[in-house]
Amino acid sequence: MTLFVGLDLGGTQVRAVVAEPAPSGRPRILGDATRATPTTGRPDDVIAELAAGARAALESAGRSLHDVAAVGCAAPGPLDPHRGIVHVAPNIPGFERVPLAESLASLLDGTPVFLDRDTVIAAIAEGMVGAAHGERDYVYVTVSTGVGGAIVSGGRMLRGATNTAGEIGHWPVGLEGPRCGCGSFGCVESFAGGRNLAQQFGSRDAGDVFRAARGGDERAKALVARSEAALAALAIGLVNGLNPSVIVVGGGITEHEPQHVLEPMRRGIRERALRVPAAVAQVVPAALGPDVGMVGAVLSAQERVAGRGSWFA
Repeated sequence: MTLFVGLDLGGTQVRAVVAEPAPSGRPRILGDATRATPTTGRPDDVIAELAAGARAALESAGRSLHDVAAVGCAAPGPLDPHRGIVHVAPNIPGFERVPLAESLASLLDGTPVFLDRDTVIAAIAEGMVGAAHGERDYVYVTVSTGVGGAIVSGGRMLRGATNTAGEIGHWPVGLEGPRCGCGSFGCVESFAGGRNLAQQFGSRDAGDVFRAARGGDERAKALVARSEAALAALAIGLVNGLNPSVIVVGGGITEHEPQHVLEPMRRGIRERALRVPAAVAQVVPAALGPDVGMVGAVLSAQERVAGRGSWFA
């Protein structure tokens, strides 16, 4: 039986799954392994951990690399999905200009490795077997530690001249505001990203901000209100500028605080977006939850091997 491996490179951990295609379209996960992302500053250590995670997932499924047709790998960007190179992964020390796909393939006995940005991978999953299934014009948004996304228009993934299209977390929604991690200011992420919310409140976790707001803390309430306004402005811009039929919203904050993410976006579209595109735009929660990256990585590898991945190439 032909299997596929999915890998997800995160700032704190790497996850690997081994899966088989299923008639329903959503791959069936047979093995799973999670390991800490090395913080040595040496890319080779991170790549070795990814490979070790893949082998561990295969071992847990009782399979080997001989059963694997291809590997799909989700990584933070910016990156080049065609050459398999990560230009820079801001949250992983020393991870710059890394030929990740080639290096990983060499550690996995030459198994083909397909690399893509984590938000693109999530958009592939939600488009093929999730909340945007059957849609040709949709945007995937994640609201979690940061804010990011990917755009599908006319049935094709928008890549842009440098493969960075979809970095909607850095869509400017304010003429002033806190400095963003990208070096600019007024970005959606600077207002609504979990890391920034926590830093602005002086806590370790964005959940503290929402709990404090519910408890009546005025400073927390102001930060949450500002986050909601930024997400509403983002949604309005997406609808007016891109005319999607669906905006799929995932990420940890969305899952735990939907009333502070989905509802403000819906309200903003209803009250302020252009009437014609607003009439068809739906804001819906992502369907695949924490498995979205793994499902997308597996599907990406599966489709590319079969020659059916041209729409997201």
